[in-house]
Amino acid sequence: MVLKKCKSLYNQRKRPAKLAWTTLYRKQHRKDQELLVQRKKRRSVNKNVMRGIGNVSVEVLNKKKNEKPEQRKASREAALREIKERAKKSKAEKAAQKTSVKAKAPVAKNVPRGAGKSGAKSTGR
Repeated sequence: MVLKKCKSLYNQRKRPAKLAWTTLYRKQHRKDQELLVQRKKRRSVNKNVMRGIGNVSVEVLNKKKNEKPEQRKASREAALREIKERAKKSKAEKAAQKTSVKAKAPVAKNVPRGAGKSGAKSTGR
């Protein structure tokens, strides 16, 4: 320590940031502003860049963005119609499969228990 005053305050565990005459205090409380060189504030400019999303290209996105509401509505209805047709078709196929399975293997009713098992023996009663 250079000064006895500094040594004394250090030994008393006084914080230099709380002593008004120290450089640390002056720096923390923003004194001596004319000495500091202020940085220029920079504004970040947002760049609006169109990029593809997933496996959809930018051209397709721009095309969808620029299409008229009537076109959009028509394409939506066409897509819905196609989905409904596909669902009807799959439903019809499932129904046809069920009827063919029922026709092939008639299920025997009122069969006694264990009649079809290999280890079951008739009691003869």
